[in-house]
Amino acid sequence: MPFRRIAALAAVPVAVLLLTSCGSSEVHGTITEKEYKAARTTWKTEPVTKRECTTSRSNGTTKKSCRTVRTGTHRVSHRRPACWQIELDDDAHELCISKKRWDKVRVGDRW
Repeated sequence: MPFRRIAALAAVPVAVLLLTSCGSSEVHGTITEKEYKAARTTWKTEPVTKRECTTSRSNGTTKKSCRTVRTGTHRVSHRRPACWQIELDDDAHELCISKKRWDKVRVGDRW
């Protein structure tokens, strides 16, 4: 029984260390720029293909060969929603935030 208590007590500092070393995953910095980017849809033309296979027999063996054949094209849309963006001073983070929050923050504020 005493051995279990010692093992349990020894595990506590490790757990505390793991929890404190995780830190916050939130981004912090000073707001250097605010910009609104409207919603946008872009279109891309992509090929449409199908796979065709043929089977041939020669000298008692069967050989199957397949190839991809282009049958046409189709258009694919890529939609980007509206973004109320702030840029932070670390030059690595651009964040889209709610319009309500974007209206409240100013360039120079700490994030």
